[in-house]
Amino acid sequence: MFFLDPLDWRYEYRLDEERKKTAARRTPPIRIFEMYNKTVILTFDDAVSNHCTFVAPLLKELGFNATFFVCEFPPDFATDKVQYMSWEQIEELDNMGFEVANHTLTHAGLGNITPAEFEKQLLDLEALFRSHGIPKSENFAYPGGPGAAYAAPILQKHGFKTARTVRSAAWNVVMDDCWLVPSIPVHGPDDSALKKALDLATTDEIPVLLYHGVPDILHTWVDTPPEIFEREMRYLAAEEWTVLALRDITNLW
Repeated sequence: MFFLDPLDWRYEYRLDEERKKTAARRTPPIRIFEMYNKTVILTFDDAVSNHCTFVAPLLKELGFNATFFVCEFPPDFATDKVQYMSWEQIEELDNMGFEVANHTLTHAGLGNITPAEFEKQLLDLEALFRSHGIPKSENFAYPGGPGAAYAAPILQKHGFKTARTVRSAAWNVVMDDCWLVPSIPVHGPDDSALKKALDLATTDEIPVLLYHGVPDILHTWVDTPPEIFEREMRYLAAEEWTVLALRDITNLW
C-alpha cells in the first residue's frame, strides 16, 4: 500500500505544542508576497511515463507549473518504458521548466532503511540528476507518504528546504513544519477529491495536490484517467486558479 490510514498518520506524526513551536521557528521566513486564496501546488510521483507524454504538454498549454518527484521505481524502471520515464524524458521535464525533485533512488520507504541508507539513496539520485544536467533538488517527497524522525537533519545537511508527506490538509507555508508538508491525494475516477481539496484553500493555506500516473497502469489504486485529469486542469484554468510548483514557494525563502 502507498498510503497509510489517516488515523495512523496522525498518530505517527502528531505534534505536541513544543514541537509546533520548534517547527514554526525552523520554517524559513518567506518574502512578503500576495498569497491568493485560489492557489494550488501540483505534485506528481514516481516518474510515470505519461508525466512527460501527456501531463507536461497539457500543463504547458495552460501555463501551469508542477513538481515531479522522480525515482527509479523497482523492479523494472530500467525496462518498462510503458510505465516509467526514460532519463531523457526526465531531462525533458526539466528543460520544459518544471521542477524535478528527489523521491529517493529506488522509492525506499524510510521505515525500512537506516539513516545511512537513506542518505545514500538521496545522494545517488542527486548524482544522476547532475549527470543529466538537472539542478540539485531543494524539495523532497517521502516514498509512500510517511517519513522518519531521522530524515530532517539529513535533508537539512544536504540543502533541502522541504519534505512532502501525505496528509489531507492544506499547507500553512509559514507555520507548518517544513519537513512534514501535507499533500492531498486527488487521484480517482472523478473530480470529487480535487473539489474537496480546493475547498481547503485560504489566504493562509495552499492545497498541495498529489497525483501519480495519468493513467497509472501498474498501480491502479492511484490511477487517474486522462480525460478526468484534463477536465480537472481545464477547470482550474477556467476558474483562474494559480498553479505552482513547490519551488515557486521555496525560492521565496
